[in-house]
Amino acid sequence: MSFNVRVRVVFYFISCLLVQSITSLCLTDQHRPQFHFSPAKYWINDPNGLIYVEGEYHMFYQFYPNGTTHGPMYWGHAISTDLIHWEELPIALSPDGLGEIYSGSAVLDVGNTSGLQTGSNPPIIAIFTQASDTQVQSIAVSNDKGRTFEKYASNPVLPSPGVKDFRDPKVFEMNGKWIMSLAVNDSIHFYSSNNLKSWTALSKFGSNPLEGAHGGVWECPDLLDFDFNGHKVWVLLVSINPGGPNLGSVTQYFLGDFDGETFRKFGIGHDLWMDWGPDNYAGVSFSNDPKNRKLLIAWLNNWLYGEVIPTEEWRGQMTIPRVLELTRVDNKVRLASAPAEEMELLRISSQFYEKLDALTINSGSVYTLSDDFTFSNPLLEVDVVLNITLGTADKTATFQFCFFNSLNEELCVGYSYDQNYIYLDRAKAGAVNFHPDFGKRAMATRDTKSKIIEMKLYLDTSIIELFADKGVTVMTAMFFPTEPFTQLKVAFSSANSSNQLTVSSFTVRGLKSIYDC
Repeated sequence: MSFNVRVRVVFYFISCLLVQSITSLCLTDQHRPQFHFSPAKYWINDPNGLIYVEGEYHMFYQFYPNGTTHGPMYWGHAISTDLIHWEELPIALSPDGLGEIYSGSAVLDVGNTSGLQTGSNPPIIAIFTQASDTQVQSIAVSNDKGRTFEKYASNPVLPSPGVKDFRDPKVFEMNGKWIMSLAVNDSIHFYSSNNLKSWTALSKFGSNPLEGAHGGVWECPDLLDFDFNGHKVWVLLVSINPGGPNLGSVTQYFLGDFDGETFRKFGIGHDLWMDWGPDNYAGVSFSNDPKNRKLLIAWLNNWLYGEVIPTEEWRGQMTIPRVLELTRVDNKVRLASAPAEEMELLRISSQFYEKLDALTINSGSVYTLSDDFTFSNPLLEVDVVLNITLGTADKTATFQFCFFNSLNEELCVGYSYDQNYIYLDRAKAGAVNFHPDFGKRAMATRDTKSKIIEMKLYLDTSIIELFADKGVTVMTAMFFPTEPFTQLKVAFSSANSSNQLTVSSFTVRGLKSIYDC
């Protein structure tokens, strides 16, 4: 056995021991999410290379293994068989002479179009940006189910055209060709390839003519096709930083058509946001999902304050897995997000409360919903339907649905009847003073005029994910309470005492931690 082979074998066994020690940890440090993925230590941001291969979901991600703030980027790596429980693996890609390892994607090269297959199984090809003085696109191949990657000897496969921002390739197969969406300054460029190694420019979208929001640089595109009422509709996801409706990082989307070369946006309208919350960014979809879903995970943080949030061992985490669909709301086609069905694996059967008879709350009243059920758990899945009934017109009518603790800290979701927006208020939810913008109320303008508000909420130790209006109005946010939120209340306010809030139905489920403590 040669020296190099012996070194690789020793490194492999050390890596296996390291992985075992990571996954066996009980990660319950303060503010640690208990069912959202976070690394045991250090900094993460964008999810990369999301792919399913032979029973395993792979999640690569931007990772700095030497600190809890952004540094030279690597690809971290975690795998899961159920999208819920993740096992951290050794670093997949490290910087080299071409630069740091920025965001990108991964595909299963079933036809060995790249010619890089060495075994009996199709290789995984990672396509990623390398950043130094310029940004270029490179590839790497794995012939062992993603456990190790070898960079292509002739990288880069797409050199820099001389622009500052030239990154985040998302690749998929269409009509026998590979299609790449690439973020270039504040636009998206499309390329095609027969072999993943040589790329041809196709078209551009976004900057000429001007389309969408341009408050910051465009990043992390993803082009998805949907069958909707017998028609194919394409959705282009584009993350933008800054420029969000609630400050900082956000993901916009465009509805349109793609003919294999050019994306054409449908119509003229206002900007569309996949998630209105302050803490959802750089979401991309999985390649090769066995259920053919448009399955997405995003970075749960914000560049405004991501490096100063009050966590110690790690900074950054991922959203729960979400399934994207198109739906029609008030005669408009919109992108909807829903929790993946795998989230049901976290439910604790003995922690369940359901109230199906209507509950009426008068103006000025507060009802503590948690008084009615017998368990206490800071990890919750909540479904609620609320309806404001106005006997007398009143533009001030609002309700608040709040999680709270014994210290009077609270995290509230509210609704303004007159302005028809849902808001998320974390100003009193614990630590907020680490950044001047963190405590600001986030607001989501609804696409429907219905006054019946249906909401599904997931509450983790330091995270809330809200899905309203059947997933068309979505908000994601972090919060950092002094002690966990285990209680719930609803309050109604109106200038006219005859007006009422009706809680039509209410269901709450306790959820399990993903850690074996």
